Amino acid sequence: MENKLTKLIAVLAVLGLMATGPLAYAGSEGEGQTSGKSWGHGKGQSPDFFKELNLTAEQKEKLKAQREGKKDERKALREQMKTKMQALHEAISKPATKRADVNGLVGEVNAIKGQMFAQKIDGIFAMKEVLTPEQFAKMQAQHKARMDKMQDGKGRHQGGSEGEEPEMEKN
Repeated sequence: MENKLTKLIAVLAVLGLMATGPLAYAGSEGEGQTSGKSWGHGKGQSPDFFKELNLTAEQKEKLKAQREGKKDERKALREQMKTKMQALHEAISKPATKRADVNGLVGEVNAIKGQMFAQKIDGIFAMKEVLTPEQFAKMQAQHKARMDKMQDGKGRHQGGSEGEEPEMEKN
């Protein structure tokens, strides 16, 4: 009886991981993706974000060149991440897989995340070299306002922060 219960719990845990894994990756891709989207590089960025900074033509050109220069590298890292995450999910879904069996893949995923984060920081400092201190401060304020808005649940997909229940609208 206890053996059957243990097997059932293990199967349910694996199924839960399989079901939530892609969702977690999809969520982390936008949030944790380090292509610089949250700093104005991405498609999700409001067109007014940089407009309010009153960039010169030269600044616009430099920022565009920075984005384009790193585009292939960012894309390659995202593809690597996708491949490693798929392999990890496939390995986890196999009934005989143990934690030790996936440690290598977990390490590779973490290494890629580290590279992506380093790229994001490099991008921020590259932008800092192009923008005036006032423009950079204004950009930071805009970014903070967007993050605050997301924290308040106004730009977030369903659900709240980890461990939080989403608030229901009152009719």
